Amino acid sequence: MRTACCIAQRIARAHLHVRAQSTLSKAERFVVPIDAKSLPRGYLVASTYAGVKNAISPSPAAALSGVPKPDLALVVSSTPAAIAGVFTTNKFQAAPVVHATNALQAAQPNGPRAIAVLANSGCANAVTGKEGLEDTEELVELVRNELNPASKPSQPGPSDVLMLSTGVIGVRLPVGTIRRALYHLVHGQVLQSNPEAWLDVARAYMTTDTFPKLRTRQFMLGDRQCSMLAIDKGAGMIHPHMTTPGGLHATLLGLVATDAPIAPAALQKCLEEAVRVSFNCISVDGDMSTNDTILALANGQAPTVQGSADKLPHGAEISESSHPALLAKFSEQLTSLCLEMAHLVVRDGEGAEKFVQVRVRGAGSYEDAHAIASSISTSSLVKCAMHGADANWGRILCAAGYATLTGKSGWTIDPHKVNVTFVAPEGVQGIAPLPALVNGTPLVVDEAHAAELLRHEDICVDVDMQGGSWSAKEADAEAVFWTCDFSKEYVAINGDYRT
Repeated sequence: MRTACCIAQRIARAHLHVRAQSTLSKAERFVVPIDAKSLPRGYLVASTYAGVKNAISPSPAAALSGVPKPDLALVVSSTPAAIAGVFTTNKFQAAPVVHATNALQAAQPNGPRAIAVLANSGCANAVTGKEGLEDTEELVELVRNELNPASKPSQPGPSDVLMLSTGVIGVRLPVGTIRRALYHLVHGQVLQSNPEAWLDVARAYMTTDTFPKLRTRQFMLGDRQCSMLAIDKGAGMIHPHMTTPGGLHATLLGLVATDAPIAPAALQKCLEEAVRVSFNCISVDGDMSTNDTILALANGQAPTVQGSADKLPHGAEISESSHPALLAKFSEQLTSLCLEMAHLVVRDGEGAEKFVQVRVRGAGSYEDAHAIASSISTSSLVKCAMHGADANWGRILCAAGYATLTGKSGWTIDPHKVNVTFVAPEGVQGIAPLPALVNGTPLVVDEAHAAELLRHEDICVDVDMQGGSWSAKEADAEAVFWTCDFSKEYVAINGDYRT
């Protein structure tokens, strides 16, 4: 967890300069240029406007609104790529989630491979019954059959093509509309790989998002120059709790594509760990979607760098048993990228004006620290206080007190030990921490000091359990959660049934 915290601090420092430019729009601040050299090798992408939302809910105004954004996107790997996924634990899983989880499980034990991921916005295809699942399967099969034969695996597998959907719940996909657009994507010579094409794919994922979320990075694994790219979307209905297919544990969608040579089982484990400390630690409104999905692709097409001492055999894939040190390095890169993407989701929360970090430490386990941080982050009263720049420790303490702890170890909160402190955002100098509660006892809050801390877009809250019912040495677990404030704009957005 400390590694994740350090990564988060580096990301916060990187964004400090844009946070200060509050007169700029979110798109101007957080959409960054992508270097073509940083794009992962062996992927082609295309997107288009299919008119999905207008097909399920015709609106005359849609035709008059200018050039519409893409709402259908296809990502294709030149060779079957290892694929991993984590999915919502909502009991009403959408059809594409059901299809994907079934496909990944059916691909075991050899490990799932994929050649393409299809995504649409405008219709979630959730709570649509057997017919909704059949719609997903029909479109998946269409992509599998229509792709260039050179892109197909010699022996098709259940996970060859997966689908992501986001948008209105309770309405079936307009399959005919999507089918017509798909022929254009597959046969229209529009599949390509450049920053503009990838940015349009990110735009196709958007619903109430105000900007497309796309990031890349490069790193060495042995003698391979690897690239990694991530897309995600989400602004409302954001409180993910995603896990591996079949696990116990407006929608969050994410796609990670890398040319690193990672074995499927290793990729799944790395993705689960990355999501555990990133996407599963954010909340906009406390609502877990029916469609939350993060997929990761690794096609092994990274080029070899001549002269490197640490050579990987041709065709070799990195796994825990074969290259544990290289896999650890890959895992750190994936976690770092997922943290950055998760933060972008919170920053683009519907109506959000504040980015709030809640750190809980001195707990009996990571799970208990996470539960307390989650409870604080989803409290409507806490979020309203953050919007009003109110250092209201009482609301924070109340939310911590009703958190549902695991109970597995017997650890619990000791009200006489809890400290609540507001601290300056990472990178902001010259503002001292503001203790509001020490050993369960409130302090007189200096309102001028509080205003100086809370005027920033980024707000940091530190909650120290000091060991709770155990000693501080016995209970030193911590977790970090990221959330945003509640504004009038959030109510306006979600009061409109058309969104």
